[in-house]
Amino acid sequence: MNDQPGRLPFSPPERPLEYWLSPELSRVSPEDTRSRLREIAGARDAYMGAWAAGIGMGAELILLGVFLGLQLDTPAPTLGFGIPGFALAVFCNVFYVRIRDRVPRTGRSVSHRGPGSLRQALSFVGFILFAFIAVFAFAAKPAPWQDPSRLLPLAMTLVFVIGLMVAAIVVPATIMGRARESLRRKAMNDPRFRDLLEQDLLTWRDPVGNASYGLL
Repeated sequence: MNDQPGRLPFSPPERPLEYWLSPELSRVSPEDTRSRLREIAGARDAYMGAWAAGIGMGAELILLGVFLGLQLDTPAPTLGFGIPGFALAVFCNVFYVRIRDRVPRTGRSVSHRGPGSLRQALSFVGFILFAFIAVFAFAAKPAPWQDPSRLLPLAMTLVFVIGLMVAAIVVPATIMGRARESLRRKAMNDPRFRDLLEQDLLTWRDPVGNASYGLL
């Protein structure tokens, strides 16, 4: 008997979570099939990718501060870049761990306009680097090429740009490209996270139709 008038008890799910997590089911299903689990995986890794990018940028600022401090023989750049970089990395790491261990809300669409896989990210970064080097090669005067010591600022700028693109593009794209495998592995190896998915399976209802919980 229902103890709370006006509220209907949740009916048991049609299939267990183990069935929806099956990699065999995922392999025989179309890639563009919409499901609750795929929405969770996409939202979870979109947020994780964004926070991971912040961690990488924080580390980039720390390394930049150390390099400038060594070049200028003063601790001011190290502190000026290192402290904000450390704070950014710690802040983003807190939220990275938080979203990694929770089932994210999927009601709001998570916008992601960058590359969605490691291959796409590497192609994009390669094109940007090629364009950057080509522009410099055509625009630079002969003097830097004749004096290797004058190439050091260019080399360090190039290294900084590469690190920035790795943190902001390659890392999030790699995480996004492995969203489904990451969710499956997390559910298999983390009992607490699996319990969260089990509860979601029990309570979730398709807001626009009668779709099943889905596949991964």
